[in-house]
Amino acid sequence: MALTMKNILVTGDRGYIGSSLVPLLLKNKYNVVGFDTEFFKKTIPSKYKNPNYKIITKDIREVDVRDIEGIDAIIHLSALSNDPMGELDDELTQDINFKSTIRLAKLAKKTGVKRFLFSSSCSIYGIAKEDTVSEESKVNPLTAYARSKINSEKNLIKLADKNFCVGILRNSTVYGYAPKFRNDLVVNNLVTTALALCEIRIMSDGTPWRPLIDVRDLSNIFMQFLKVESKKINGKVINIGFNENNFQVKDLVAEVKKCLPKSRINFTGEHGKDSRSYKVSFNKFHKLFPNIKQSWRLSKSVKDLVTMLKKNKYSKKDFVSQDFTRISILKDLLTKKKINNMLYWN
Repeated sequence: MALTMKNILVTGDRGYIGSSLVPLLLKNKYNVVGFDTEFFKKTIPSKYKNPNYKIITKDIREVDVRDIEGIDAIIHLSALSNDPMGELDDELTQDINFKSTIRLAKLAKKTGVKRFLFSSSCSIYGIAKEDTVSEESKVNPLTAYARSKINSEKNLIKLADKNFCVGILRNSTVYGYAPKFRNDLVVNNLVTTALALCEIRIMSDGTPWRPLIDVRDLSNIFMQFLKVESKKINGKVINIGFNENNFQVKDLVAEVKKCLPKSRINFTGEHGKDSRSYKVSFNKFHKLFPNIKQSWRLSKSVKDLVTMLKKNKYSKKDFVSQDFTRISILKDLLTKKKINNMLYWN
């Protein structure tokens, strides 16, 4: 039987995925506690309020037992959230993404939390040696971010037992509209360069493969992982995505061009053939969750993203300011000495 999950802690609740997931959880009558250091405050269009949503503004490295008392399940999204950010400092990335994850999980287990869902990443496949990789394939993490994810996976699995369910979601690259929008993800970036500059700018040769998922589909999947019986997910690594959503970068360009036909295509080639390329099998996920279907196909999501950004008057100024680019925001906070070199608030 599936356990009853009512009180959910979401780390990184004020990030890109969190800003999509939390409203969905609240809509489905969960009580949510959000835990986030809140580096990224730029929101489109507005903040959401709900009496069943409590927020804690705190660094994940400083979480303690009091923060998780009464919590049934944790959805752990917090991380230095993409490869350029991770490369700011390899050791710091391991502290935040790996050591803090295991510390949180151990605290959760000790405190009586029933379920721990970890947001991992298909980027750990790096340069795939096989035509299509699965959970059994050899991983090849190329970045500090990817290394932190695989280290977390291995150590979280050791904590799983009959009283502490650990689910590891190895997510596809996310795209689509969410209130805490990010333009440093491949589809979102192609759309924003087209909107802001009338140019679809591709830094590779367009051939690399990527598995993709809309942020709203991913949010729904996290919610389903709260509901499912433990034995289906406990101690398992599961690739999260849809088989039909493996694309080459050049396919994404064509989709954006359909929605913004006046944009010129510019293959800058500065990255040559991007070193990361991986096609992923989601057969295990589909077998475990046969009723979950994709709601936000690429074409639908790109159209919606263009509509929402235009509605909110996304402009060249927004693009140039880099208010929606995570690495730029962190560097700005560091330059202004609002945070220190360890990424703690001053």
